[in-house]
Order: sequence, then C-alpha cells, then structure tokens
Amino acid sequence: MINLRYHIVSIAAVFLALAIGLALGSTFVDSVLVSNLESRVDQLQADTESAIERQALAEGALGEAEAERDAALASVEAAASVRFEVEDLVRPYLPQGRLSGTTTLIIAPESTNRDAVAAIRTRLEATDTRQGGVLWLSDDLRLDDSAVRESIAEAFSLAGDSRNAIQRALRFLVPQALFRPTEAGSSRTLGSDVDAITDSAALDGFSRGFSSVPQTRTALTLLRDLELVTHDGTGAVALHRIGGEHLRLVVVTDEGAAGLNQDFVFDLLVAIADDGHVGTGVIVEVRAPGSAGAGDGAVLERVRSDPVLAQGYSTVDEVTSFSGDLALLVALERLPAVSHFSGADLNHGLGPS
Repeated sequence: MINLRYHIVSIAAVFLALAIGLALGSTFVDSVLVSNLESRVDQLQADTESAIERQALAEGALGEAEAERDAALASVEAAASVRFEVEDLVRPYLPQGRLSGTTTLIIAPESTNRDAVAAIRTRLEATDTRQGGVLWLSDDLRLDDSAVRESIAEAFSLAGDSRNAIQRALRFLVPQALFRPTEAGSSRTLGSDVDAITDSAALDGFSRGFSSVPQTRTALTLLRDLELVTHDGTGAVALHRIGGEHLRLVVVTDEGAAGLNQDFVFDLLVAIADDGHVGTGVIVEVRAPGSAGAGDGAVLERVRSDPVLAQGYSTVDEVTSFSGDLALLVALERLPAVSHFSGADLNHGLGPS
C-alpha cells in the first residue's frame, strides 16, 4: 500500500527545499547588486562633490580675473588721465614753433638700435625743424683697415694715408662740411650766391683741389660714396645740402659702439666744438641691442666727464621714457645753451627757460 503520509512529507520537503534555495539565492544576488549600486552611487556622489568644488574654484578664479581686469582698466584710465594732464601742463614748454629755421641731423653708429633712432626721428618730424635725416656711421671709420685709409686718402687727395693724417683731415673737413658749407669742399651757399671759398691753403696741407669739386659733393658725400656713411634721407634734405650755422645735431649712440665712439665720434664732436660750434647738438644714449634696461650710462658718463664735450653738448639719457623724450625736445630748443638731463634729475628744469 502506498503510504500517503510519506508522499505528503516528501512533497512538502521538496517545496521547502525550493523555498529555502530561492530565499538564499535571492538574498545573495540582492546583496551583490545592492553593494554594486551603492558603490556607484558613492562614486557619483564623490564626482558630484568634486565637480562642485572645481566649479567653485573656477568661479573664484573668474571673479579674481574680472577684478584684475577692472583694476587694470582703471589703472589704464588713470594713467591716460595723468598723461593728458601732464601733456596739457608741459605743452606750453614744448619747442613747437621754436625750432623753426633749424635743420636737425641725426648721427648714429650703424650698430645702434634702429627702433630707438626711428622713434627719435618720428618725434623730430612732429616739430617744425627742417629734417636732415639720419647719418649712419660705419665701424670702418675707426680706420683700423689700411685699405679704408688708402681709399680715403685717394678720395680726399691726401698726401699720406697714415691714421694720424686721415684723422686730422676728417677733423677739419667734416665739421667744415657740417657748419661752414660755403668753404672748401662743401656745396651750399646760405642765403646768397657767393661762390664757395677755394683757398686750398685752408686745408693745411691735407688736400689740394678738394675745394673745387662739384657743388653736389662734400666731405660727407665723399664718405658716403666710400660707403663709410649712409644717409637715410627719405623725405629729408639731401646730404650735400645739409649744413650751416643753424644745423642741430642729435647724436644717438650706445655702449655697444664704444670703439667707434672713442676712435671717431668723440673726436669729431671735439673738433666741432674746437671749430667754434659749441651748443650745436644733443648727445643721446640708448640701450645697446641685446642689453637689458635703459642706457648703460657709460657713454654719457664719458661725455659729462670731458670738459670740452660737457660744455659743448647737451645730453639726455633714458630718452625712451616720456620725460626723456620731452627732455630731448627741450634740450634742442635751448641750444646753444647746454643742458644735461639724467636719471632722477630728468625732470629738472623742464619749465620755461
């Protein structure tokens, strides 16, 4: 006989085992799933908090940048306001209308910072001085090369080509071409039709017949033809027409041209002063190409320590600053009175003369 109670118990045991298995299985799966979900939620929460922190930092940086921008704009506006006030203050003292009748020639070694020279030239073009352009000096004017000396001796009909003979000739002929153009070897007659003086004895034995060269040739044009000087005269007076008692020189140089300064530039300036033309120029020191800061000061220190140069020429350093730029114009306007503008004293005496 089939024991019904046994079958019922067996069936119940099977269903009980299934229930226990399902319960245990679902609990394990749910635990793993929940754990994974909780990990992802925690990570998302961390990412959200990190993003919120980054957003806060970005907003803070943006606020600082906006504040810096506003401060910079305010500073620019304030500086512009001060500049306009300063320009209004000094405008009556600028040499507007007071350089009329003068010719200004810029002289600079070829190695001098071209941008600095161009800035000075632009400033001068804003005045009413007659533009003489820029006379660039070759380093060969140091006369180290015998071939250069020979070419100069031949061009100027000199009896010898020693360094001393060449220097003596240039000390005489270049100032003559610049400031006494009606005399030997220069072309322009100022205010009259008087012929150039042809007294060859005035050349002190340096040259014979140089005074009778064509009127388009001067000591300066001869040096140009020898490629020892270059005249950047675009829109300015032609080189052979530069010169006379109303000539003003702006000598722009730097410590990088120390050799040429010593061997030619300073020697020429002394010769001009010795020739009776004191108070005819301003010497400007600019930053040497590749150097840091403003002018090193060595050039003007040399000039200001020399009794002839210091009494014969005005000087200005830091000419790239607003006050230095202004000082250059004031120094030009005051010539033949000599003024020295330097560093902390750059603003000294910028009032009416």
